[in-house]
Amino acid sequence: MKRQSIGNCWLYAVHGWVESINKRATGVELNTSETYTTYWHWFEQIANGGYAEELSTGGTFGVATDLIIRYGIIAEGAFIPAEQEAEMSNTQSKALAAMNASLKTGALKDRDARRDRKLVRAELDKAFGLSTDVKAKLDKVFGAGVTRTLDRSYASRKTGTDILRAKDIAVAVPSATTHQAVKATLADAIGTGSQYNRQGALAFKEVDYPSSDAERRKLQIRMQRALHDGVPLVISWAVDFNALTRDSKFSKQELDRLGPGRQGGHMTNVTDYQAKLADGTTLLAGKSDYTAAQLDKALASETKIEFFRVKNSWGSLRPDRWTVGDGYHDLLIDYVNGPIKKCAEVNGTSDPNNCPTTQTPLWDVVLPAGY
Repeated sequence: MKRQSIGNCWLYAVHGWVESINKRATGVELNTSETYTTYWHWFEQIANGGYAEELSTGGTFGVATDLIIRYGIIAEGAFIPAEQEAEMSNTQSKALAAMNASLKTGALKDRDARRDRKLVRAELDKAFGLSTDVKAKLDKVFGAGVTRTLDRSYASRKTGTDILRAKDIAVAVPSATTHQAVKATLADAIGTGSQYNRQGALAFKEVDYPSSDAERRKLQIRMQRALHDGVPLVISWAVDFNALTRDSKFSKQELDRLGPGRQGGHMTNVTDYQAKLADGTTLLAGKSDYTAAQLDKALASETKIEFFRVKNSWGSLRPDRWTVGDGYHDLLIDYVNGPIKKCAEVNGTSDPNNCPTTQTPLWDVVLPAGY
């Protein structure tokens, strides 16, 4: 269970999704490098005309998959060998501080300097502490000034290194009609076109969480079907840490009792759920031996979801983040549906005494094609 050191939960969620659908195809546990994708996220922010004095660490499913299409995937140990088995990347937090200093007062403080793609890469190489071999590998594939990307320069050939194109990564995704795993590539699962409207027979797509009870139940059924077929779902949602109970649940009842706390956007993987069926029986989370008939029964419109279980990027054991086990938390349906108070931000931190609006905590879900 990995633990983010900066605000890039979205990359951990997307890499977790990649690793899961790859393992379904290969049976092998792939440890991909979130640090590598972070490197390229920052490169694009700076070299593509950014003028802020600080890097943004936030992003979306679409941004992450775009980066993977352009720059590929590499194993953690092949990019930052010292962090191959690490729960948390100290490299990322150190690199963020170094790059922000470069943007404020260092080599990249002027906009003209930021247009020098070789200089931007050199500053990133230094901030991330890349070895000579890794820098040479990036030079070989992309050029010192990043004059090449995988989607344009390697459309019909491999890189000749351990930097893998999305089309080189095997995945297994479910068929919505047969419910059997379909062998494909990560490029197929990402699809083509704009990040806001992916196209392709197997392309995963983001779906906004509806506002009405009836439409919410319809989307929950789509989520259940995908989970029954073994696909983890990437979700974006609003965190209020005052909703977190000591038994690892995000609860609106707890939040109403304590009032608003520290808030922020978050992205995680849904791996399971618990629900009460119309006949009063409960489909328990963590139990995998239900029959097909029982799972079909759970898809009835009368079924009441009790919670969705999510895999987080907060590490396995943290005294400030109670977990149901190995970094998992349960989002109770009262919290999922809200509404909860939305507090204003002051210098990047939410102000619990200034909450002029409300929001529905669950924002959107990434579903496989046909679900």
